[in-house]
Amino acid sequence: MKYIIRSVKYFFYLAFMLVIFIFVLSMLGLVGSTPEDIFRDGTKSLWQIAGICAVFAMVYPRLAFGRRIAHVTGSYEELRQDVVEAMHNRGYILESEEGETMTFRLKSPVVRLFQMFEDRVTLTRTLAGFELEGQNKALVRVVSALEALDRR
Repeated sequence: MKYIIRSVKYFFYLAFMLVIFIFVLSMLGLVGSTPEDIFRDGTKSLWQIAGICAVFAMVYPRLAFGRRIAHVTGSYEELRQDVVEAMHNRGYILESEEGETMTFRLKSPVVRLFQMFEDRVTLTRTLAGFELEGQNKALVRVVSALEALDRR
């Protein structure tokens, strides 16, 4: 279900960005003001563009979100405060904690808005360290921060 919601969000995000882009080009006088002036096939092109946006929206969540393992040794109690501090330094705040699972979200509402509120990072304690789930670009940064805790 989460995948479908993300796909729909990204479809509307892409469509919105395209409308803004075309509006700005139209206001600058670089393109015409009607679909027939802007696109080769006129209004038929709008359906083709919507189809392309739908394909990208369906593929993007599969590529942009995932899971990673951060190899960190120590007990959960020993690591908890260091993990919260490391996440705080990366701009995250602790949203919830249930057992040995912590969920963080970004502090800045502006950054959260630009990421369409898909900014959660979930850390679950495993034997190898922590399993992280969230946006891949955020996970890479967080994994390196957590693994740096083990080197101290």
